[in-house]
Amino acid sequence: MSLTRIEISRRYRARQKILNPRPPQGKHGNHAKGSRNGRWNSGALRSSHGYILVRVPKTHHRAFGPARCSHGYAYEHDLIMEAHTGRPLLDSEIVHHKNHNKTDNRIENLEIQTKSAHMKHHDMLRGRDDLGRFKRTKTISQWPQPLT
Repeated sequence: MSLTRIEISRRYRARQKILNPRPPQGKHGNHAKGSRNGRWNSGALRSSHGYILVRVPKTHHRAFGPARCSHGYAYEHDLIMEAHTGRPLLDSEIVHHKNHNKTDNRIENLEIQTKSAHMKHHDMLRGRDDLGRFKRTKTISQWPQPLT
């Protein structure tokens, strides 16, 4: 009975899997998870809007993120304010950074505002033009240019 090269390699690979089972690895061997990974950052990352996100369980009331993940993320400033007040934030409340630095989450820099008061505060900072319209925060020339 003569086996083809393909049949021999299939049998050999099947035998190797039985003799040397390995834990599943990523494509490039980057299989370490959580704090064992060299790029671990304590479960925190920065959002596209500049706020710090902290990893929380998917069941946490502030959690959001991809449905396929077993965890979620929440804004760090919301968690700090909830811990300080001892109650969850209401839907009508927003945590405001007094010095406008989105990464400065010290309790003395945070305050709870209603959504309407928060919008009024930022609209007042933005100002209005001669016709009473809100000023643009960016002009068209400051927008990112498409890659050519």
